[in-house]
Amino acid sequence: MFSNTIVGNICYMEKAIHEGREFLAISMVVNDMYEGTCRIKFNNANGLMTAYNNGTLVVGQQLILTQFDVRLSSIRTHYFKDGDLVALKYPEMALTRVRAVIGSAPRPKVQPEVTAPKVEPTLEEIPF
Repeated sequence: MFSNTIVGNICYMEKAIHEGREFLAISMVVNDMYEGTCRIKFNNANGLMTAYNNGTLVVGQQLILTQFDVRLSSIRTHYFKDGDLVALKYPEMALTRVRAVIGSAPRPKVQPEVTAPKVEPTLEEIPF
């Protein structure tokens, strides 16, 4: 159990059902002050799920995780692949009892303005 503030961006989220209860499974990417990166995973069944259902919570959205008694349920740094132990590119931490505050939204993707080439009309006769 620890008290901390974690700021990161959502990289993945999906609705899930376990034992008849619906919740939102969220993965965040967090960078530390030494340019290290890790993933934070947690579940939410109330405020963030409502924002997700309304379409106001999107991938890339900033989240601020705070709580006095956040519980660290697991840390994962490696996985098995074909019998070999392989290091994850980004270590993962799973948290429980998290309070999340929605931060800034990602910038909208700006589509370049497409302009049609300007064509001058001609008065030449067209043969049939």
